[in-house]
Amino acid sequence: MPDRVTVLSPFDRLIHDRARAEALFGFHYRLEMYVPKAKREYGYYVLPILQGDRIVGRVEPRFDRKTGELQVLGAWGDTSRLDEALAGLATFLGADTIKR
Repeated sequence: MPDRVTVLSPFDRLIHDRARAEALFGFHYRLEMYVPKAKREYGYYVLPILQGDRIVGRVEPRFDRKTGELQVLGAWGDTSRLDEALAGLATFLGADTIKR
């Protein structure tokens, strides 16, 4: 397995089945946009960070279309290669800058 790092969509087939993702990776994940703000553990729209064959953390990005800036509202877990993962997301979104 290549040691590539990327962020996953909440609808990616790897984590779509939440129970399977937890069994395989020990990673509990849910879309917290459906959770009242006061009860959220992480954030509104948090994405898993996949490094090689492991889910190592999570990040809450927000893209400001007006400024072209990809912002990081929060990050948890192993974020040592987060810049690399965000670079791919920024390219996909057409972001000009990344603000951590």
